[in-house]
Amino acid sequence: MLRGLQLVQSSDFSRSTIAAAGFVIALPEDIRSRLLDHGRSRKFVKGELIQQRGDTGREFWYIQSGAVQIGRYSVDGKLNIFAVLGPGESFGEQAFLGEFPRMVDAIAASDTLLIRIGEAELQAAIASDARVARILLKAMAHMVQQAFDLVEAGRNLSTVDRVVQALLRLCDDDARDCIVDVTQQELADLVGVSRVSLGKALKTLEAEGALICGYGNITVLNSLALQNKVED
Repeated sequence: MLRGLQLVQSSDFSRSTIAAAGFVIALPEDIRSRLLDHGRSRKFVKGELIQQRGDTGREFWYIQSGAVQIGRYSVDGKLNIFAVLGPGESFGEQAFLGEFPRMVDAIAASDTLLIRIGEAELQAAIASDARVARILLKAMAHMVQQAFDLVEAGRNLSTVDRVVQALLRLCDDDARDCIVDVTQQELADLVGVSRVSLGKALKTLEAEGALICGYGNITVLNSLALQNKVED
């Protein structure tokens, strides 16, 4: 599963959190099922724009299948990727709940099935169980904390460590070896470094036997050992 990028300096940085995965995944299973059952399914083909920066946030989205790139288009039309999200994750909650314009663009990274959740669906979930509002507030608090973590990590971590954390976030939590379908340019944008700096970091990790760079993908060899490398 592809995961949203979360750069934090703690022993459990590779695990998905509310901040990285969104609000829906944190709901009790029975409430989550009812919420998704009342949402509207919509398919997006690879490369299709899901939401655009500046749009009014009238809904948020749950990823049923496929993958979604979150980022911002620059003035020259280049997409700077902040995160790649996969099944079970959600996005768009902040603009929806805050009633302010979208802060990021979202593009289907593959053929993707999303579930749209609007005001009526969310209000019904809140009315059905008091825990929903509490979980929602907790999710928003974690998102704020994550923003501070990202800034702090960007100041203190080496490029190699940032690349390692990004790759681990893009791997399944329990996988030993995994193939990450991401180009080196996408990974550079995701980590926030130049293509040249990323190349140097990947060569270092490849020389250590931590990964193998392929065409359009990176094979992480024993992700558990890679995680231990950063924790040491």
